[in-house]
Amino acid sequence: MKNILISLYFIFCHSVIIGQDLHYTNYDLSKHYFNPSMVGSFQGTIRVGGIYREQFRTFINKPYSSALFFIESPISYGIKSNHWVGAGIIAYQDRAGDLALQNSGMIGAVSYHIGLDKKFKNVFSIGFQYGTIARRINPKNALFRDQFVKGTNVDLGLITDYKENYTDYSIGTKFNRKLSTYSDFNFGIAMFHLAQPSIRFKNGTFDNTIHRRYNINASYGIDASQKISFTPAIYFSKYTNIYNSMVQVLMNYRIFDFSKKENSNNKNNVLDLQFGVGYRLKDAIQFLVVGNYNNWQVGASYDLTISSASAYNDFYGGFEIGVNKILNFPGKPKIDSKFYCPRF
Repeated sequence: MKNILISLYFIFCHSVIIGQDLHYTNYDLSKHYFNPSMVGSFQGTIRVGGIYREQFRTFINKPYSSALFFIESPISYGIKSNHWVGAGIIAYQDRAGDLALQNSGMIGAVSYHIGLDKKFKNVFSIGFQYGTIARRINPKNALFRDQFVKGTNVDLGLITDYKENYTDYSIGTKFNRKLSTYSDFNFGIAMFHLAQPSIRFKNGTFDNTIHRRYNINASYGIDASQKISFTPAIYFSKYTNIYNSMVQVLMNYRIFDFSKKENSNNKNNVLDLQFGVGYRLKDAIQFLVVGNYNNWQVGASYDLTISSASAYNDFYGGFEIGVNKILNFPGKPKIDSKFYCPRF
């Protein structure tokens, strides 16, 4: 029984670290989850999409998986003609293990974007998130030694009624600067769990505070030619004394430019491919690929574990796939093309 309790404690603590806050390798497919100021930061009427991640499959019978879906829009102009308002909704669920330890969230976000000049070379944004998160355990597949012994099953009793809901608040800001015709710089910082909510296990027998988490991202994009551009980027997050740091470099290659064909005025009909490699410090090498065509974006990534954990997962760190689509509705309010929309 002692071993089972230790295992439960590990699972519970692990869920606080990784199950509470999703992490994705392909930041570009889920960026406004990590910084609420990103919501509505695009040209179009509505963007809808999702991303799925799976990891630990090689040594856990039912691996950790997470799925996130979102819809967002630059809903209106702001106080001035070079301001606009964005809004969106995120729904996600992650689960792991035979006990189906599950976190489900529904989060709303609103942002305000300020063009600091008429040509939108400098844009400052601030955003806010509010949501409700539910945590559950399914005890149906739980097997304990003491359930075959006459008397009360202490272990099963600890998890049978485990259900917890709480509300959460987050805030973020970002700054985009177009340095020249061929380059731009982006920087963002966000703080999650402002109220530091507590979750309780077995009617308060175990309490755990969800501490504030800090996310920082920065990228620099530069065009090497009309067809090729590069974007080095860094991502950093801190939760108590736990750090997650990533460095990535993406190369964008334009394959076809249909806008140059006769009788074609659709400037979005450009097929771009992005190939990237990254490194999560002390953990994994990342491989990324993203395709963009006609307002569709499809991407995938793979984490190759190079830490000591590779002895257990056979170097398989995780796999992601995501897709999103920007929709434009004629006659509907949308942000004019004069707004600068950064590459990353």
